[in-house]
Amino acid sequence: MKRFISFAACLFLAVTLFAQPQGQKPSEEQRKKDFERIQSEKIAFITQELDLSPEEAQVFWPVYNQCWKEAMVSHKAMMDAFGEFRGSKADELSDAELEKKVDAYIQANKASNQVMSDWYPKFKKVLPIRKVAKLYQAEEAFQQRMINNLRKHNGNGQRPPQGPAPKEGRDKK
Repeated sequence: MKRFISFAACLFLAVTLFAQPQGQKPSEEQRKKDFERIQSEKIAFITQELDLSPEEAQVFWPVYNQCWKEAMVSHKAMMDAFGEFRGSKADELSDAELEKKVDAYIQANKASNQVMSDWYPKFKKVLPIRKVAKLYQAEEAFQQRMINNLRKHNGNGQRPPQGPAPKEGRDKK
């Protein structure tokens, strides 16, 4: 479950890095377009990997989308809590204040992980367990793909190649 949250952070990082010409921050509109593009790629990737029937897709995607929305909200709360004592901010806080901020972060992290744990049984209700397992495998594979794209990004403002990643090196169905 923690990997799903890590994926959300990686996705956000990918969106902001891919959209940045050197020395410039991306516009909100560009970040939104890039986020939507990555989400579309992710949906296509998961759909292909899970080999969903039309009936399965009809019940799966609303559940998945709700899970994703809740995961993003809880992840944002966790990152906001982290931002309260990040970097030089920590030096400006008393020990008691810092402890309070770190405790809030730990609690937000636990809550974020709990959101993901709560969704596992819901996935099992709408998909066979083999496809639930494939869902987690697909999430991991897509996350790895995004990380590899970030590594290839050389910082010159160019975006990494778009489109589906090759399937080589992964087990066939």
